[in-house]
Amino acid sequence: IKHMRQAFVQGMTDRQQTVDFDFINHQKGMFSFSGLSQDQVLKLRHDNHIYIVGSGRINVAGITPANIDPLCDAIAKVL
Repeated sequence: IKHMRQAFVQGMTDRQQTVDFDFINHQKGMFSFSGLSQDQVLKLRHDNHIYIVGSGRINVAGITPANIDPLCDAIAKVL
């Protein structure tokens, strides 16, 4: 999970510089608060079928090497 957090932060940094996601590296557990707004979460759900809780909480345990690039691409588009 720690490795996927780091990969997610790096993936977001590579795709955009608007939001610093480094705070996610300092969180612990299977979930992380992303800082995404409810509108951004709804857009991800509608446009990309990415399901994040309305509060912006992400299930880090659900991030895999196979889905991290599409996830980061989609999030970068809604920022």
